[in-house]
Amino acid sequence: MPNNAIERHVGHKVQLWLSDELYAALKARAVRHDTSLSEELRKAASAGLDPLNGLDTIQDMLIDLRQFEKLHLEPLAFVAAMDSAFAAENWQQQAWVQSERQYGGDKQKAAKPYQQYQQMLRERATKRLQRKLRDINDIDEAEFDTEGELS
Repeated sequence: MPNNAIERHVGHKVQLWLSDELYAALKARAVRHDTSLSEELRKAASAGLDPLNGLDTIQDMLIDLRQFEKLHLEPLAFVAAMDSAFAAENWQQQAWVQSERQYGGDKQKAAKPYQQYQQMLRERATKRLQRKLRDINDIDEAEFDTEGELS
């Protein structure tokens, strides 16, 4: 980088408008490097067009990813959600019938244990989903042991 002001200004002067985001980023960079905003813009411009080619590649890959998501992942997620909802409703009906049988058809007596069982299963499913979403690999052993028990 030339230290001489005359060498630094060899070339063409260009006046342009910057977006607020770019201006803020350049200003923050200038503060970090203890330089002027115009110096940071000059450095960025002299970096050449190579970074832009990389950005084009990334943008193309993102477009491909969005198309893959729209064409494949969204329909698969929809089918999985529908199948899951059907299976859950079917299971609830079967569990309710089984609970009624255990209590001799008395719906009042069967309701409380059935609801407790449903609540326990919902909590387990929620915890399992939270672990997966948070990518927690170290499962608490006490919690793991209670998952096998049925109340």
